Formats: sequence, structure tokens, C-alpha cells
Amino acid sequence: MTVPVVAFAAVLLLWIAVLRTRRSGRGVEPLSLFAEGFPGVMLVFDRRLRHSSALGRGLEAMGIDPLGLSLHDVFPREVCLVLEPTYRAVFDGLESQLELPLAGRDWLITVSPLGRRAGLLVATDVTERKSRERRLTELAARDVLTGAWNSRRLTQELDWLQRSGGTGSLLALDLDGFKRVNDMMGHAAGDELLRRVATAVHGCVRRADLVARIGGDEFAVFLAGATPAEARQVADKIRNAVAAVWPLGIPGGVSVGISAAGQGAGDAVGRADRAMYADKRRPPERLAS
Repeated sequence: MTVPVVAFAAVLLLWIAVLRTRRSGRGVEPLSLFAEGFPGVMLVFDRRLRHSSALGRGLEAMGIDPLGLSLHDVFPREVCLVLEPTYRAVFDGLESQLELPLAGRDWLITVSPLGRRAGLLVATDVTERKSRERRLTELAARDVLTGAWNSRRLTQELDWLQRSGGTGSLLALDLDGFKRVNDMMGHAAGDELLRRVATAVHGCVRRADLVARIGGDEFAVFLAGATPAEARQVADKIRNAVAAVWPLGIPGGVSVGISAAGQGAGDAVGRADRAMYADKRRPPERLAS
């Protein structure tokens, strides 16, 4: 039996004990205080979906006062659309578990039968856990050195674009002369240049766009909804921005390839790469020095 199941079983037994002691009139004070100290929310409801009991410190955080009120009188309409089927399912003997955002918090909610005539909702605030999970997910999709997104995140964005029918432009960037920087100035200087390039590229795009480091000295930029003409303007800005951070006295710069991305655009990455290699064949005087 897993920890969440054990915890829920304990809560359920506690609630039954509270109900029984209330009916008998014996020992209700300690049990009620303990139940009311529960950090989440516990609600008992009947077949009319009316709440007959409500306990837990989470009631205030959830922003509800449900005692004596029906489901639809307590929760917002969009929450009721999700909760009502789970409330009704308990009278068929079915238990449900789901996560819901409510009152600016994330809640893990379990709705279970409580005998034949009632149901029990137990809600636990999982906001901090969800926040940690989101941070870990983002860290896993970030390039450690530059803070840009990584190639996996770029692939996810392009896959989503294909499925959603969206459009945009993809830029493939490759630094020219980066090996020379490493050879002449050392790898620490090369790492610093990569960080400066990432910052410079971010300064050329919108918050809605995506900048990813996809290789040693290779970057990619997805411009959401951008036309080819808009993408060319951004490419020119990136060339100038990279030239501005390039070490003095060492020839270098960035080659940029552009392709359309989105539904019907096919292999956007492959076409952007080919365009980038064509850009590399431009005259060497384009390089910073």
C-alpha cells in the first residue's frame, strides 16, 4: 500500500470516528479538534450533492464555506463541471482522484464512497510539490552553460506546432571561428562567449520566441508566427549582436539559416541547417575581427 493510500485510509477512519462519536455524544471534542487540524479539506456530501460536514485548515485557503450548501453553490462553474461526475460516481461505489487548480493553489482531490448514502472529498494542497516539479522539468529542458533551452525543448515546441496547426520561422545559428577563440583564449573564454552569445540572441527576439542551444557552438531560434521577411530582419539583428560581443582581434561571427516551421512545413530543422551552411559560404569579410 502506497503512502498516499495509507494517508487517505487514515483520514477516512478518522472521519468515520468523528461521525460516530458525534452521534454517540462521547469523546467528540478531541477527535473534532484533530480533524479540524487536518491541513487539507474534508467534505461529506449526500445524494443531493449537499455538504453535511466540512473540516480542515484548507477550507480558508480554498476560499469556501460549504456547510449546508450544494456543490454548485460552493465551487465555480468550471470546477463543478469536473467535480460533479466524481460526486455522483460515489453512489455507484466508484472512487475518483484528480488534480485541480482552485483559489490560486493546486489541490490533489480524492472523492470516495462513505457508506451507501454519502460521499467523502479529501483535498490536499500540493502547490509546493507541483512548483518543485515544474522547476525540475524546466531545469531538465535548459542548457546548463547558457541558460537557453535545449534541443529536446525545441523538438517539443516544433512537434506541438505541427499538431496545433501553428506557423512560424526557424533560425539555425552556427558560430564561425569559435574553435579559434578556444585555441587562442582557452575554454573558459569560449564558455563565456557562448553565454554572451545566448544573451545577445535573447535580446533580439520576443519573450514568446524560443532560443535553444542544440550543440557545442550551435543555436536555434523559433520565432512564433513570424513570416520569412520578419525572420530575415531578426537574423540581421542577431548577426550584429553576435559581432558586438565577439572578442576583438579574432575573426568570427555567426552563420544563420532560415526556414518556415509549422504544419505543412516538413523538415524545418533540416532546411534551416542547409540554409545555414549556404550562409557560411558567404565572403569572409562578413566576419567580425
